[in-house]
Amino acid sequence: MSDDFDPFADAPRSRPSRREDEKEPSQQSFDPWAALPTRASRPRHGLELPTDAPGLGGMWQDDDASLALDRGVGQGSERDASPSPGGRILVVCTGNVCRSPYIHLRLASELESLGIEVTSAGTGALAGWPVDPGSVALLDAAGIDSTAFRARQLTVDMVEDADLVLTATRAHRRSVVQEAPLGLRKTFALVDFADLVAELQPDDIEHVRGRSLVARVAAAAADRHHLVHARTDEDADIVDPFRRSPDVFAEMKRQTLPALGTVIAALHQSAQA
Repeated sequence: MSDDFDPFADAPRSRPSRREDEKEPSQQSFDPWAALPTRASRPRHGLELPTDAPGLGGMWQDDDASLALDRGVGQGSERDASPSPGGRILVVCTGNVCRSPYIHLRLASELESLGIEVTSAGTGALAGWPVDPGSVALLDAAGIDSTAFRARQLTVDMVEDADLVLTATRAHRRSVVQEAPLGLRKTFALVDFADLVAELQPDDIEHVRGRSLVARVAAAAADRHHLVHARTDEDADIVDPFRRSPDVFAEMKRQTLPALGTVIAALHQSAQA
């Protein structure tokens, strides 16, 4: 990635030319805030696999378990007629068995008192699978039960229904916003989002609109991108521990917990404002 990449840069006011629009953006030049082409219709299939996890992709999308999980079995439906009063957070990784369920269940345990609903999904989900044993061990150590969890494939509807989408890596964020452009200003890599809300003030929340607490915090974070120096991808991305040693799961925890603590504190502080 080039030195001038800025994941918080403003989207340009004018759209690129048709010829430019047809070019596939390279990882080096991709601007997450740039205007993205919309699709003629909203796809009902899963999203594209990000570049950091080749080989999983859509091979699970036609599985019966995937279809059931897309309707919310095990995690709650994204089409619930009674939205959570505090808002909805969606956590995204690749398989939805290691990083995203760990983040999801840690957030859910800390934000339940605020009426915030937390779910997760994967861009190339191992649909119907339980949490990976490596993440189960970490959750058990924190006193969090993960036995009811089942992985599910990410859909555009899930992104559009969420008030905030947190991803394990910037590659996941690119995949989400390219397939679901309406998620552009509410989708962040977890570590980037933590940087944006670390110094969030009550006034920042008062001056933004949103249908829920989570939506207002997400909007306030998006407005602060020009105030925060962007990390490198290496610092912003959470390692994928799938089928790796306990040491890698420990590294995932080490990378994740500070960001989670910051996000949880910001949401609780904003709820009291």
